[in-house]
Amino acid sequence: MPISVKKASGHFEPFDESKVRISLKRAGAKPDVIDKILVSLTGQLHDNMTTKEIYKLVFDLLNQHQTGQGYRYSLKNSLLNLGPSGYPFENFIARLLDKLGYQTKTQTVIQGQCVSHEIDIIATKDGKSHLIECKFHNHQGIKTRVKEALYTQSRFEDLKSFDSVWLVTNTRLTVDAIKYGTCKGMNLLAWNYPKKGSLEQLIEQNNLHPLTCLNFLNSHELRLLFQNDLVLCQDLKKLKEKDLQGLGINSSKAKQIKNTISQLYL
Repeated sequence: MPISVKKASGHFEPFDESKVRISLKRAGAKPDVIDKILVSLTGQLHDNMTTKEIYKLVFDLLNQHQTGQGYRYSLKNSLLNLGPSGYPFENFIARLLDKLGYQTKTQTVIQGQCVSHEIDIIATKDGKSHLIECKFHNHQGIKTRVKEALYTQSRFEDLKSFDSVWLVTNTRLTVDAIKYGTCKGMNLLAWNYPKKGSLEQLIEQNNLHPLTCLNFLNSHELRLLFQNDLVLCQDLKKLKEKDLQGLGINSSKAKQIKNTISQLYL
């Protein structure tokens, strides 16, 4: 009988080894490491395990077999930890777009035809201007719904100065949100959507992992880094331990950061 797994939404589904294999491959695990992890994992699974428990097992096994790669595997949780407010997520998306060739501005207030609007991100490229609306959730199982798509579209229609509108979320979109957004010609970017060029694919293909991948950093340390416009793991490559200490990070944690970053970007 297949092992039943409890998802973050509270629903149960059979354990699917292929999902673990795909996520490990995406995180940069070597083929032989993936096989070893799956063998070890199978012996530790039991009925009604949560996806969070399985994630923790896989994360620990990956770090045992391939030092440092576990931090790439933690991408979904890392996006959830870009909170509690949505501002770190907005800044992260702006940095992601910067790396993709856009010029961005965040938290800009613009007067529309009817009311004024605070725009999360304005992105420009090739002479075109794009309104980017970010919807952040800090819990798994919460999806961005059609009402957020409706709200985003109405804001776009009140602002006549943009060539297109994007709805970006760190979790999944509901079926109706996808239907409505597609019908209206919106650009939708979410976890696992679109099939080609989804949020996690863009992050992984461009090595643009958020600082929250470093799950040994506490909320105070993350806040210190965010306040200094450090959002990506890549941002820490150029910093020395003394630079991190100058930002308020203690010496032992600064050393841990530099060691981990060197493993992530061999």
